[in-house]
Amino acid sequence: MNQYLKFAAQVVATVISAVALAFGDGHVSASEWINVIILGLGSVAVLGAGNLPAGVWSHTKTIVSAATAGAVFLQSAITGGIDGAEWLQLVLAVLGALGVLAVKGPQVVAVGRHEAV
Repeated sequence: MNQYLKFAAQVVATVISAVALAFGDGHVSASEWINVIILGLGSVAVLGAGNLPAGVWSHTKTIVSAATAGAVFLQSAITGGIDGAEWLQLVLAVLGALGVLAVKGPQVVAVGRHEAV
């Protein structure tokens, strides 16, 4: 089950980001919905990213999640500036990336080795 905890952290950030729109300014812009879509795609990417045993790529899921937060920022900044709801979405995206980093992933065994790395 713990192999899906990083994915769950990203999904939680996505869902809270979408729900936060309902409690925002009462108007959900296209830009805000695009951010939810970006975060949703980030969830799929975190799920698909490998659980590698060592090196910088052992943080692949965190890198993907941080890139997703970066995409939320860029999308908001390019499409007319960042409003209050988009700042909230950006904060949630960053918290999602920190959650992915904080959650312990499964122990991975390198090919040809018998002990966990």
